[in-house]
Amino acid sequence: MKAAYIDKFGGPEVVMFGDLPKPVPKDDEILVKNSIIGVGKPDYLVRSGNDPYLEDALPGLIIGNESGGVVEAVGPLVKDIKVGDKVAILNATGCGSHAEYSCSKENYAIKLPNGVEPEMVPGILNLQVAYALLFEAGRGTDGDSIYISGAAGGIGTTIIQMALSSGINVVASASTDEKCEALKKLGAKHVFNYKTASAKDEVLNATNGKGADIIYDQTAGKKLIERFDYLADFGQIILYNWLDGSPEFDELDTIIKRAPHAQAIRSFSFHVFDDKPARRLANADKCFDMIRDGRVKPLVCKDFALEDARKAHELLDSGKAIGKIVMHP
Repeated sequence: MKAAYIDKFGGPEVVMFGDLPKPVPKDDEILVKNSIIGVGKPDYLVRSGNDPYLEDALPGLIIGNESGGVVEAVGPLVKDIKVGDKVAILNATGCGSHAEYSCSKENYAIKLPNGVEPEMVPGILNLQVAYALLFEAGRGTDGDSIYISGAAGGIGTTIIQMALSSGINVVASASTDEKCEALKKLGAKHVFNYKTASAKDEVLNATNGKGADIIYDQTAGKKLIERFDYLADFGQIILYNWLDGSPEFDELDTIIKRAPHAQAIRSFSFHVFDDKPARRLANADKCFDMIRDGRVKPLVCKDFALEDARKAHELLDSGKAIGKIVMHP
């Protein structure tokens, strides 16, 4: 089969394309003929070597953790998924999906309901992460307003649509004016370029001085502490991705010093659902409902052929993507 793979960790230049053996499903796995493949930050983390436990899989490591297609074979221990079912795959191992065929454990696959085709859910992981961030990780706050920085990617554009459909005040920012215009087209009214404007000023102005009830932060790093300056009372900062590394301050000490505001930090990972399949599937059902009734329409940045996987990763690393990057075998 054709696949995009790496023999060493590094930048987009390490992504290769060629023939590799078609995988054979284990007893608890399904084999899927992929019709659509998502490209996102988890793929960057694997490709660049941030998951060192995968080093033993080199050379010939097929990257990619999300795809969708039709089930071609199932192992004898697979219970609920059958040959011919249409599924979305979210491989918790973080690899295997940049290929014509991929195997997945049954609990990492989601059977698509009637009326939902694989092409309709590019980046099903983005949809589920966005739903969990907005409606599950954000519990315990007033939830009247949110701020999301770097919002032009697959998760950010989905959170915006979900929040607006629920009547939540959205403040969003991006790194270029072009990205900001794309966010406005989604319906976000309070949008700014975080490279040229003050996040504190913009968020406080958009919330009448209250601050955002929830701030979504995918960078962390030394600037995370600044988020508290425009977080509302009882507000919560939700971390995901940690692209700039660990915060350079004592989080607990900072929260204690701000006790009068009852502010909080939560670190979120979708792996919280790894051993909670029923909850993960319930999450997916809510996302499918939003897709079918038009409340959410995944924003596709660019569609590549699988043989152009390196170009897809170059776009991913460039920071210029608006929406979800997808590939087709």
